[in-house]
Amino acid sequence: MINKRGNIYAVVGVLGTVLLVISIVIAIMLGGSTLNEVTGQIFTEVRGIGAVTENVNVTEYADIVFAPVENILGNYGLFAGVLYVLGIVLVFTLAFVFRNNLNGWTIALFVVAALLIITFAIILSNTYEVFYDGNDFIGEALREETMTSWLILYSPTIMTIVIFLAGIIMMTGKGGGYP
Repeated sequence: MINKRGNIYAVVGVLGTVLLVISIVIAIMLGGSTLNEVTGQIFTEVRGIGAVTENVNVTEYADIVFAPVENILGNYGLFAGVLYVLGIVLVFTLAFVFRNNLNGWTIALFVVAALLIITFAIILSNTYEVFYDGNDFIGEALREETMTSWLILYSPTIMTIVIFLAGIIMMTGKGGGYP
């Protein structure tokens, strides 16, 4: 008896992880740049309040409270880039875990799903490029994050290579990590 359900879980697990990684990284980049801009404007206004009474100076308190928040928000691009690379490592890890001699229909399912995910990566990359090429604050913030922007703009090529190699790993060899 062939374990068809286990084979589907392998294909869905590997390709779903690829899809999830691309989506999360783009959401972090767009959301992080917007959040960084908004909080920068709010923090500037709060720091401009100055002394409220003789003993209470809002600017001093704002500097103490906002400095760690600005450091975290300033590194959103690095966080997204590391997450992207860890996601690729996770895809290869799942490919090794689910390594098995898959039957013909799951190989066909893998190829069709891989083509859909590569198409999705192209669409997301083009959408990201629209924001990247903009002259507003989001475009400027995205251009500052060169590593992650490069990974996202070239994600169709990167994901094609990753999916191709993961497919080779998954569909060759015996043994697997699932029952």
